[in-house]
Amino acid sequence: MRGLQRLRKSRKSGMSLVEMVVTLLIFGIMMTMMVGVLSPAAKIFIRIQKLQYAQIILDNTIQELRGMTRDATGHVKIYEKCGSNDGLADQTGRDFGQGLEFVNEDGYVVLISTEGCPSTGIYRGSQLLSTVNLGDVPAGRLFARYYVREKDEKYHYEDASGQPIARAVSSIFTDGYYMGNYLEIIFSYPPLAAPDEVVDYLEAEVRIYGDEQRSELVVKESVVLDLRYEVKRQDGITANRMTP
Repeated sequence: MRGLQRLRKSRKSGMSLVEMVVTLLIFGIMMTMMVGVLSPAAKIFIRIQKLQYAQIILDNTIQELRGMTRDATGHVKIYEKCGSNDGLADQTGRDFGQGLEFVNEDGYVVLISTEGCPSTGIYRGSQLLSTVNLGDVPAGRLFARYYVREKDEKYHYEDASGQPIARAVSSIFTDGYYMGNYLEIIFSYPPLAAPDEVVDYLEAEVRIYGDEQRSELVVKESVVLDLRYEVKRQDGITANRMTP
């Protein structure tokens, strides 16, 4: 009798096949609803995180730009185009553009842009030290090239054969620092700034894109780059080709 009672209790405490199927069905419905709710939330979180990363890159780039240009001396010059296929020898300056040229406190001409770098030989005097190959510096990366001025205050951007050259180069940030983002900077002068006149500051629009083609704008900011010393706008030719 006691054994029969224990058996009945055991049957009552168990779960029938129908109950199990119903429970699993309800659980599946709940999981489907949760996925539907969490998926948009996850996408929003990813977008917010990407925006935060882009803002950090933007802020650091602006800080770096201000540090580099603050101590500019002599002249500043803006090139409309400054990409891997854009020769700068014998080019005049423009009101706004991709490349910024200035003289630093050490007397070197500095050229900065985010448009890549052509195949460039790095020389110390007549000695070739290394070469930056085409494609080594992709567009979207802040990059600096350094040159030595000659007695006429111009510098050699190309050798006698037309090959771009430089005294030194520098990637301002490592490639991994950008975390899949791409940078673009457009430089410009203050309103009414005329050639050969003193300028107190420069303007720059800094943009961060989420794709290599730089079509998906993530964030941008217009900033002022203050100049510490008396600097003149230069639109004349400052870069040339070496004579044979």
